[in-house]
Amino acid sequence: MSLANRLKDLFSSSSRRPRLSLEVRPDGIAWASGSMTGFAECTPAKRLQALQGIVSSSRLSGAQTTMVLPLDQYQVFQIERPEGVEDSELGDALKWKLKDFLEFSPSEAVCDVFSFPSDAARGRGDLVNVVAVRRTLITELVALAQDADLELQRIDIAELALRRLVSRLDESGRGATLVHLRDRYGHMVICQGDTLYLSRRLDVTSNELREVASQETAVQSLALEMQRSLDYYESQLGQVPPPVINLVARDSMLPLTSMLGSYLAASARNLDWSALGLDQELDSRCLVAWSAGLSLSEGEA
Repeated sequence: MSLANRLKDLFSSSSRRPRLSLEVRPDGIAWASGSMTGFAECTPAKRLQALQGIVSSSRLSGAQTTMVLPLDQYQVFQIERPEGVEDSELGDALKWKLKDFLEFSPSEAVCDVFSFPSDAARGRGDLVNVVAVRRTLITELVALAQDADLELQRIDIAELALRRLVSRLDESGRGATLVHLRDRYGHMVICQGDTLYLSRRLDVTSNELREVASQETAVQSLALEMQRSLDYYESQLGQVPPPVINLVARDSMLPLTSMLGSYLAASARNLDWSALGLDQELDSRCLVAWSAGLSLSEGEA
């Protein structure tokens, strides 16, 4: 076989390799590969066995993989960008400024940065978002992918994964909002196009929303946190809040949109899955993993 044909086979083989997105959670592993999604419940001790089962049953050996950190496994801070520091060195340069805010020593941290929108800085200088995560967690994820015969391409964070979804909801380019309600907390994300403007954790649990005794108080508390986030987006970031909040919750039968409506300036609606090309509602536990596999309009893979 000629060298040209061998190179052609190599690149063709690479292009056919599947892509896999994973969110490794304390209660299991959420995964998405193209139109396939799933959630494997497992304890941390059984994590590798569960992932190997996913890879085997779905023929994902060697898949190009993105792993997404859940919201409660890292911290994000806004810090003024120092002058004269290259992009590749920003994470290490800034992590020591976080020593009074981190839950662990900066020496134990892996830090990276992503941009903060300049029109939201409001005179606070040239800001960047700094992500800090324990080094041991990164090491564990790298080993997990390797042991499961996966090719780890990147490690992402929840709000940047969800940004890929929210950017598709913003058809006008003036902003879109998503609230993802998980079992132990909620997550609110606002984007304009591909740019993340706001990410907030919402402290409400699914049980509080389901239980009759706590439901009214939980709905009021959730609505208050959502409205405060919209107010912050307007008053502190200088942006016009999107008029609609897209809601994703595991218990879609609960009439949360109407329950929240009377407390919010914006209207709430359940996410329209058909507008995203899906025939049926996605298991909300897989939302972050599935979103991580979407492309951005700016052309990023």
